[in-house]
Amino acid sequence: MKMSDEEYKNPSPPSELLEHENEYTADMIGDTVFSKHWLFTALMKLIQEVDGESSANKEGDDEKDDIVDVDDDLQTELCRLWDMSMNKDVVLCLIEFKAIDILVGALTKTRAPRLAEISVGILGNMACCKGVGSQITDSEGVRQVVLLMLDAYSDTPTLVETTRLIVVCLSTENTRELWLADIKKSKTFVENMRFILQSSTSSDLIKNVANIVDQLMDIEEEICSAFSTPELVLAVVEGMKQVGVVWSEAAESLLHILTLVRTTAEDSSCLALHRESVFSLVTDFLHSLCDCAMVTLESKETVLASCYCILSAVVMAPPSDDGIELIEQNSSAITFALKIVEAIRQQRRRLSRLSRRSDEHKKLTETLTARQPHSTINVSEKPANSEERVNAADKRVDGDLSASEESDVDGRARTERLAKASDNGQADDNGQADDSCQRSLSDSTESTEILREQILDFFRNVLLALPKEQMSPVYALLNSSKSSYLHQLLRLLQDGAPECISAIAAVAALRGTGLHALRDALKHVQTTKVSLPEDNKEEEKQL
Repeated sequence: MKMSDEEYKNPSPPSELLEHENEYTADMIGDTVFSKHWLFTALMKLIQEVDGESSANKEGDDEKDDIVDVDDDLQTELCRLWDMSMNKDVVLCLIEFKAIDILVGALTKTRAPRLAEISVGILGNMACCKGVGSQITDSEGVRQVVLLMLDAYSDTPTLVETTRLIVVCLSTENTRELWLADIKKSKTFVENMRFILQSSTSSDLIKNVANIVDQLMDIEEEICSAFSTPELVLAVVEGMKQVGVVWSEAAESLLHILTLVRTTAEDSSCLALHRESVFSLVTDFLHSLCDCAMVTLESKETVLASCYCILSAVVMAPPSDDGIELIEQNSSAITFALKIVEAIRQQRRRLSRLSRRSDEHKKLTETLTARQPHSTINVSEKPANSEERVNAADKRVDGDLSASEESDVDGRARTERLAKASDNGQADDNGQADDSCQRSLSDSTESTEILREQILDFFRNVLLALPKEQMSPVYALLNSSKSSYLHQLLRLLQDGAPECISAIAAVAALRGTGLHALRDALKHVQTTKVSLPEDNKEEEKQL
């Protein structure tokens, strides 16, 4: 029996449900299925729990400082609210219910670490919502309570959420200034940060604190000077041991902190007091990144630049003989630097090719958009159709197709494709992609050049700190290095530190040193024009 179209349709909702539809949707938060009534009830339960703690304090002062446990059911509800606070509509509803004041009130009164963790965690989620971070920051009470929590709480989960809130607020320009002002007024903030880095066993907490210290030192000179002490250097070393000497967000922030310490007036003394610990830490980290046949620089330029900036400071810190002794005893820093020099060469070639192609594509796109609509492009005169491309392919095989003819065929085919793409509304997307590509290339180029300068600075400091016209294990290491690495290093020094070339040549000329490879490399570099090798077809295919 054949069924009609009507019988295939889903049944309509009951009429009584439609009559009360507005009542059902009125309780929904925005476009979510979350209930306003449930959210309001959860906030009321939080207030009642905190008020219950206050009443208990009045009845028995002896138990005033005791830690309070929270009912499991209430914890579950509040954790659900914590998860919900990632939603923008829920955040706006929380603002409507004065949740910021409620949560800050809970933080000032509660003796339950779990309630404090959840409350400041919800504030952290709310601060991530555009515009809400400003409302949280504008309340002086919020800023004061959050900073005081660093003094009052030793509970790790609570401190993780507290520092996360600070990280979020410092990361936004329109909320940063008020936090900076309060941090500079605090007499304990710097010491609290140092203590956490030195003693915490929580990688999450160390990551947050390292992020805070890194941001503060990078944007505020006064705070940078306050932090830059030997105690901070030791705290960073201990924190690095805890998070591990492998790449991570925390490790990158910690290493950048040591780089910022170098920029202050007392950098040499700070690093000199913990020279061996810092040197060991950085070389171990380099080992995790560079102990491979070929080093790649993808997303590693910044952290590698930090490493060699720190090593340069370690070598320069008086007495410099101690720094050179460390380099001679552990040559891995130089070995890895040679690999990085070669990697920089490969990266610069790659970026140069990509930049050239991006420019060519951009010019072609601009040419097409400047033309008349696609209908005016007379492709029919010499169409690059399938038959013509097959004939062109046959000519390529036979060697009869000239370069101009090949370019003409391929160019017209490409023009047709781009014109069609423009007609299909893809031109704007291509333009946005070009802009994004240009920004990415610019950032990569800048970070690569910064790394190159740091490597150059490192070799300059090491080579000029060596005894003049005396043999050193450093020269022996260079002499035994791969010839391509040695050539690239000498070209780098020739461009940026010619005085180092003279120093190397003076030692290589000494009798009995056995630096034959180094001597030959010097002759090769001095008689060869420095230029980037031409691209080959295999590399083009890989790209």
